[in-house]
Amino acid sequence: MESRAPWLPRGVRRPFRLLHTSDVHLGAYDRGSGRDSPAHRAAVEENMRAVIDVGLRERVDLVLIAGDFFDNARVNEETLRFAAEQIARAEVPVVIGPGNHDHVGDNSVYDRLDLTELAQNLVIQRSEEGETTAIEDLDIEVWGRAHTERSSDFLPLAHPPPRGEAGWQLAVGHGHFIHPRAVLRHSFHIREEELAESRRDYVALGHWEQLTRVAAGPHTTAAYSGAPQSLAVGSGLGGRVLLVDFSAAGDVRLTAHSIEGAEPLRHDEIPLLAGAPGRV
Repeated sequence: MESRAPWLPRGVRRPFRLLHTSDVHLGAYDRGSGRDSPAHRAAVEENMRAVIDVGLRERVDLVLIAGDFFDNARVNEETLRFAAEQIARAEVPVVIGPGNHDHVGDNSVYDRLDLTELAQNLVIQRSEEGETTAIEDLDIEVWGRAHTERSSDFLPLAHPPPRGEAGWQLAVGHGHFIHPRAVLRHSFHIREEELAESRRDYVALGHWEQLTRVAAGPHTTAAYSGAPQSLAVGSGLGGRVLLVDFSAAGDVRLTAHSIEGAEPLRHDEIPLLAGAPGRV
């Protein structure tokens, strides 16, 4: 468990529970996608329903989607409406930090249909420079930078602003964590130093289909939720969603819930990946 950060105010903070998911890739098997498969499309949608079911069953207060909610900007309109229906069903605030597949800017999937009108509990973070979403009822602020697909050297978590006024400070980022065996030709680097220097209580990561915690310094917790369903059929990846519990004392603990009925993984059972300091 991470020790208490020296910059945090003394006293009790409001406890809450977060659902963190990413890389849902809705529309990956839609008509016109080049890999049209009604069976696979139905499975992706059923897994999205299961993610929301976990949130409802576990009484979460907030949902973060760390990028690649949609697979591409050409998804069918019924896929967009299905997504809005599921988000609305969550009945709590939902924040999307767009990734490289569902980027903002030119030809963005999020300009096709106003999802925030259909699901009024939804916030889409659209700023390439970064923006903060305040969830005032929960005393939470969420910072994130949206992908635009204009730059291969985009750094999702570079230079976040200082901690805000809210008691809980979160961030969302979509990219590759640089670990000792990382392949550096991949884009969208995220480094341990950036996570630690963000001074966030929790950083919700996306871009990897595999569930893992990552090194983020002594006072920040960061993790990839993994995908509800891997696009690499038969890989064994995916199938879980992260629940993150924030205690009044400031502790942050993860539980990985299966959407297929397997036993949950507790915080210390989730693999922890070391960082490679200084590599960019």
